[in-house]
Amino acid sequence: MLVVQDDDSTSPVEVARWLQERLEGWPENDVVLVGVVAGELFDNAVNHGLPPYVLKLDLDEFGESMVVSVRNHARRRVGPWQLSAGLLLIDALSSRWGILTQNTTTTVWARLDFED
Repeated sequence: MLVVQDDDSTSPVEVARWLQERLEGWPENDVVLVGVVAGELFDNAVNHGLPPYVLKLDLDEFGESMVVSVRNHARRRVGPWQLSAGLLLIDALSSRWGILTQNTTTTVWARLDFED
């Protein structure tokens, strides 16, 4: 889990480095997939939410799928969620994704299925 306390403390390069460290030894295609999805979710949180930002990788027990999620402090929303280019990319790359809003936080997650 990567926790970013404020907007200025972690750059996209540092998030990518953190992901590379966690995925060392993984197949290159899977590293790229997780990196793109995690990067888009993290960027979405920074652009539409408030810190702290919590990036989490949950690998299933068989190593066949992973849920990538980013939680942030929610800004007050006036209207419904709209699909942006980033969320359309998440939709195309993941088997499922969703948004969970609870009290003062929003979590956007995506399930990635890995091929053998």
